[in-house]
Amino acid sequence: MNVLIIEDDKRIANVLRMGLLEDGHQVELSYRGDEGRDLITSEVFDVAVLDIMLPGADGFTILKHARAAKCAVPILMITAKDSMMDIVHGLDLGADDYLAKPFHLEVFLARVRAVGRRGDIPQLPQLSTGSLSLDRNMRMALRGGAQIDLTRKEYVILELLMRRANQVVTRDQIINAGWGYDADVRDNTLDFLIHSIRQKIDQKGRPSMIRTVRSLGYSMVTSE
Repeated sequence: MNVLIIEDDKRIANVLRMGLLEDGHQVELSYRGDEGRDLITSEVFDVAVLDIMLPGADGFTILKHARAAKCAVPILMITAKDSMMDIVHGLDLGADDYLAKPFHLEVFLARVRAVGRRGDIPQLPQLSTGSLSLDRNMRMALRGGAQIDLTRKEYVILELLMRRANQVVTRDQIINAGWGYDADVRDNTLDFLIHSIRQKIDQKGRPSMIRTVRSLGYSMVTSE
């Protein structure tokens, strides 16, 4: 899963991050509430781990912002506050679970896995952009009825671009999806992979469906 941690205590945040990485997840960290508030609604996460006492914006404010924006990401709140009033308030605002500090790392990891399963939302079995379609059940792409062979990374990146059609997807977001958070990926490695996807999905004589957005990333266009 792709997990967002919003926690201002860097020692705790890094312990949680290492535990999640060792458990096989991708992780993005934010040490400020205002930054985390923007991240939770602008990027795609499977679980968000949210502290309450944060600089910039507290956890309750972030939670209210996420739910008001119709962000359905499962949220696990962690805090030193363990009073019944705080727990009820967090759950009433839309938190999925609550964990009071201090806690064992294994308990935290189990809670993350549990809220991640709880948050599974059925997805459309097929994505379509013009004559290009992606069969999520078979994990394959089709254009004009012809099957396109994709590597695992190509499939993951193409799905990300198609889910965000007509939006700019940054290079960092693509790297996070294809290689994982904090991966050391050179620019030419990503460029080569995008070039490979283009060669497989584009049709001769027509503009590429994947447009380069200079200094930012890439965008999948829906018009052909």
